[in-house]
Amino acid sequence: MDRLDLAVVIVTFNTRDLVLQCLQSVCEDADRTNRPYRMIVVDNASTDETATAIRDAFPQVRLIENSANTGPARAFNQGLLACADSDFVLLMNSDIKVLPGTLDPMMDYLESHPHIAGVSVRLINPDGSPQKFRTSFGVNLWPGRFDRVFPITFFGTTFHLGRRSTYDEGRVGLFDENYYFFNEDLDWSIRAHRQGLVFHFLPDLPVIHYRGRGQAQNRDRILGDLYQANLRLYAKFLGRSWARLAYVIQTAQLLGKLTHLRLVGKHNSPDAAAYRLALEKQHHFMSSLRRGAALADQLDK
Repeated sequence: MDRLDLAVVIVTFNTRDLVLQCLQSVCEDADRTNRPYRMIVVDNASTDETATAIRDAFPQVRLIENSANTGPARAFNQGLLACADSDFVLLMNSDIKVLPGTLDPMMDYLESHPHIAGVSVRLINPDGSPQKFRTSFGVNLWPGRFDRVFPITFFGTTFHLGRRSTYDEGRVGLFDENYYFFNEDLDWSIRAHRQGLVFHFLPDLPVIHYRGRGQAQNRDRILGDLYQANLRLYAKFLGRSWARLAYVIQTAQLLGKLTHLRLVGKHNSPDAAAYRLALEKQHHFMSSLRRGAALADQLDK
């Protein structure tokens, strides 16, 4: 079987209109490249008829329908396993609109720079104004210059094009599915950096990002899992002592948020419920961490 030049993997949950717009923009630009490509959408058990709409409007798309919302890490892994025959893979959110002339220059850059593992581009708001976005997994004390090509260490899933081989076993591998929503891309970026992989930011290829529209459909669960995800990351890469310190800080933060909500009469609000869930989940994680063996296999991934 002939290899593909490009595979595009999109993960969606209850973003029917956004993902249809996203697919339209990607397909139009991918067609312009005159390269063979495959579109893959992983639907995380949407209830807004997303899957039906995609089948009707884009029958060429390979649609993977999950029976439950498994989170981005597992969903992106499903998409990656469905495109092992592709040279490049574009991982992206459903709240992105690709502008004409984006995909071909990204692939051209990787073909002309074989030592670069992947590229990222500028994110802009629908009105054309620039968005803030992450380019490193460390703390950057200096304002970034985004008018030039420069190396980045954070390689996420919002809109990032990389070599499919980097996700193979024996290279960086797939995403760690122990994360539900946050930090699966940061975890992968740290592992890639430790293997010496280099990624570049390309300044002249903006894409529109309808920021937060995708997360809004699952906000309470995402918020409840954020703090636990932080502890898992610290324990995995910095050690248990750092995780314990983060636990103390995060517990104080969550209790402060709950106290504020109680003072303003919102102690029964969805946010308060999400913060209480976050306290419970991070407490459970730390209890497992203290027991040691129960978590060892997960943290070694």
